[in-house]
Amino acid sequence: MTNKKENLIAQLRGSVAQLKDITTAVDGIDIYTETGHVDTDFLMDALICVNEFMTASNIVVNTISSLLAPNVVEEKEKKDDLGSKWSVEDILKHCTLEDNVLKLPRVQFNKKSYAEAKKWIEEAGGSWQGGKVQGFTFPFNADRVFSILHEGNRCNLQQDFQFFATPPEVADWLVMLAGGVHEDEKILEPSAGTGAIIDAIHRSCPDVIVDCYELMPENKEILSKKDNIRILGDDFTKCDVAQYDKIIANPPFSKNQDIRHVRRMYECLNPGGVLAAITGPHWEFGSESECKDFRQWLEDNGGKKFEIEEGAFKESGTGTKTIAIVIYK
Repeated sequence: MTNKKENLIAQLRGSVAQLKDITTAVDGIDIYTETGHVDTDFLMDALICVNEFMTASNIVVNTISSLLAPNVVEEKEKKDDLGSKWSVEDILKHCTLEDNVLKLPRVQFNKKSYAEAKKWIEEAGGSWQGGKVQGFTFPFNADRVFSILHEGNRCNLQQDFQFFATPPEVADWLVMLAGGVHEDEKILEPSAGTGAIIDAIHRSCPDVIVDCYELMPENKEILSKKDNIRILGDDFTKCDVAQYDKIIANPPFSKNQDIRHVRRMYECLNPGGVLAAITGPHWEFGSESECKDFRQWLEDNGGKKFEIEEGAFKESGTGTKTIAIVIYK
């Protein structure tokens, strides 16, 4: 054998010997701290090293195998995608939350494992930030959503709360359909989200006070930092609501929630008041009695509908067709 081949064999044998020495070093190790608790830092560091050993071992096997069939191994590497294969639940159980930044375990994951974990975190409101941060940041206190993720459970805020933020241009247009806003009017936003419609109302009239309701705790935290608003409760459909001059809203759509919200909003309007709301399209063609009754009710009360451009809510995470309804009482 040439010197290069001999050196490689010597390195491989030396690595094997070192690994055998490690198994001996494990003997007698206590996994508990002096206080009697499991030493999680030690275990995590050990597992990370073992994963790195396995990754490095796979690279060596593939590299040497490539001497026999380089094209086959190259394709296999593409398919296998080097990196540790953890389930998304295991990844999230080993995440940490530091100064409201969610940090992943210090492991090189394969693309599929990382992509799935990233999807779950983004569903919970997190956004990746590189640089010095190197973690997922949140626009609200992430303690609640982190506790859900850390238990290995999914926390899809959009799905759980039917929250799809109203784009600024759509919110401004909706306020315009309501005839604008004046400082002496009583205004309600009954499903406020993060305040996109409230922001549009304040762009029309900065000093008007807007009453609002919001179910999602994280959104309520964001709303609490805004000026000239009053958060009155969680679910306005279950509260005793005052009467208002204008109600402007983007309620949840699923299971006909939108049309029930609209009818409840109308009950809360003063005579001469205006309701402007975004709805889904289902009520237009739905065969169930609730949709049929709503179509008749809308006609009886002089309601007008306006088509919203398809894809207007794409950036908010949905391509569902939407409609604006305007009713003068």
